[in-house]
Amino acid sequence: MKARILTLITLSLCSIAPAEEKPFASFIDLPWRYVIGGRAEGMWLNSEATGERLTAAKMDYRVFTLDGEASPITAGRASPDADVCPDVWMQSVTPEPEDRKPAIGVNATWNPMPRKAKMADTTQEVYLQAVRELLIGNGIAKPQVKIQQILRIDLDGDDESEVIIAATHYTKIDELLSAKPGDYSFVAMRRVVRGKVQTQIIGGEFYPKADENGAPNTYEVAGLLDLDGDGKLEVIIRTAYYEGGGTQVWQLSKDKLVHVLSVDCGV
Repeated sequence: MKARILTLITLSLCSIAPAEEKPFASFIDLPWRYVIGGRAEGMWLNSEATGERLTAAKMDYRVFTLDGEASPITAGRASPDADVCPDVWMQSVTPEPEDRKPAIGVNATWNPMPRKAKMADTTQEVYLQAVRELLIGNGIAKPQVKIQQILRIDLDGDDESEVIIAATHYTKIDELLSAKPGDYSFVAMRRVVRGKVQTQIIGGEFYPKADENGAPNTYEVAGLLDLDGDGKLEVIIRTAYYEGGGTQVWQLSKDKLVHVLSVDCGV
């Protein structure tokens, strides 16, 4: 009887033992070389906390775009961007970032891209109508619908694809010094939850009225990567305005994406 009780206790303890934590990982935005943040001891680390750990003279990063894996880079020690954004850390990289398209660098022991997104036709009426309804719901009565990205991806590995949409319309897109009525930029996720399609605006800006003093941002999907090694993909959004920009990381939690990391730098 005692042996059986001990066996049951052992099995019970094994069943509730915490999962082994993944080793420290760090992520950088390319070509800007900003340290987006990192992951260690089951926690997300901001740019400063991550940068303070990046003391090796050389470390290798795998590089990813939405199209897949690109050529790797080598990065040096991290240090703060003292001139402009002191709370943002940067790394020197080889080869020089001018030779590279926008991408995300990941230093991790696991595969950051277990699944790859499929680009979809941005003129599909079902998505044009979905974006139109979102814009009307955010106060833009007669929107000009302009979709830049439609990405189909199984974020959590449940064999059901989510759809990530990025849409932007600015009257003066080349300047972005002010917003006109009807201007907008946002990223949204559509997924099926308990048999119904739900839409979540992840990040964005909507201008039903003019804002002459604002500095509008554009929003686009920069990556769909597993940044914490749990097999689920995070959504990485890049923002930009006329004097700077940033990167945001969103993690799927139950049926919603939640913001877990961001780095911003600009004048």
